[in-house]
Amino acid sequence: MSTDGRTETGDSAVGEFPAFAAGAIVLWVLVEVVLRWELVALLAGPVGSPRGADMILVGLGFPLLAGAIAWLGLRRGIEPADWDYEFSLRSMAAGVGGVVLFFVGLLAAVLVLAAIRGMPDAGTATPVVEPGAGTWVLAALLLVNGVVVPVAEELAWRGVVQTALMDSYGVLAGSTLAATGFVLKHVVVDGGADPLRLASLVILAAIFSALRVRWGTASSTVAHLGANLLATGIALSAL
Repeated sequence: MSTDGRTETGDSAVGEFPAFAAGAIVLWVLVEVVLRWELVALLAGPVGSPRGADMILVGLGFPLLAGAIAWLGLRRGIEPADWDYEFSLRSMAAGVGGVVLFFVGLLAAVLVLAAIRGMPDAGTATPVVEPGAGTWVLAALLLVNGVVVPVAEELAWRGVVQTALMDSYGVLAGSTLAATGFVLKHVVVDGGADPLRLASLVILAAIFSALRVRWGTASSTVAHLGANLLATGIALSAL
């Protein structure tokens, strides 16, 4: 959303964007922490699976949270057209290219970390689902983590928050701030991150933010969908 030629009211709205973006980030982190730290523990018993409870809450909560942030953005002048969902062959192809770039970058990070720290013991990795989880849990994980999470996060983080930050600070600084917030959100919610996880988050956030800048939020959504679906599918196939 360009600020060129804004009226006094429009300029005032842009001046509120940094506070709005910060509030949206804090809101997302707080709600996700409550969902995944507190409510999962309450729901895990009734559904018989902590991961299943997590996917139910995320599958319901993330779209509502993204919708709330989009609505709050609308009230401050960030219209749907500003989210920059350009559905074209070029933007879709760029999103697919982003998936390839992510896995190439991830492989490079693995090799660098292996050279520095040695290869990790595969037996120490935390399983993506608890032993004995039902088929419905695996299906929910693929659907929610592979589809619902990317669509919801891209609307909120790239469509709304990054738009507000780029309008406030310019493309480079705004997209960098959005990417940084996205990484820190995951680190906070995860309760920390090992070096490989942190590297993967930084690579993903940089790719998504760059795609949003150059080809729009539809492109970053395609990349996020592809990365999450492939990563989740690979993890499940290893069970």
